[in-house]
Amino acid sequence: MTYVVVTIKTIKDLAAFRDYAVRAEPIIARHGGKYVAVDKSPDVRQGEWPFVRTVIVAYPDYAAAQRWYTSPEYQEIIPIRMRAIDANIVMVRDPEEAQVDMDPRKSGA
Repeated sequence: MTYVVVTIKTIKDLAAFRDYAVRAEPIIARHGGKYVAVDKSPDVRQGEWPFVRTVIVAYPDYAAAQRWYTSPEYQEIIPIRMRAIDANIVMVRDPEEAQVDMDPRKSGA
């Protein structure tokens, strides 16, 4: 499983953000993505969280997430996203897919 984590710093243009969200949802679904979390005010337990919204989308694997992001249909709406929000977007793989041994005695963590 791969997760796309979006942390939105600011919404610069609300109408553009709504347009982007409406267009992005079916593209995400076509590539096997599913929204698993959307939160405007997460419960921060340590540190600071200077974001106005956090979104997590799950994909079956890294390849599916890559296909979504690089698809021509998604690339077409990136300018809308750039106009609408100031955000970070990262892809994070689960331990199995990332080949990370979660045994703390072996991981070197």
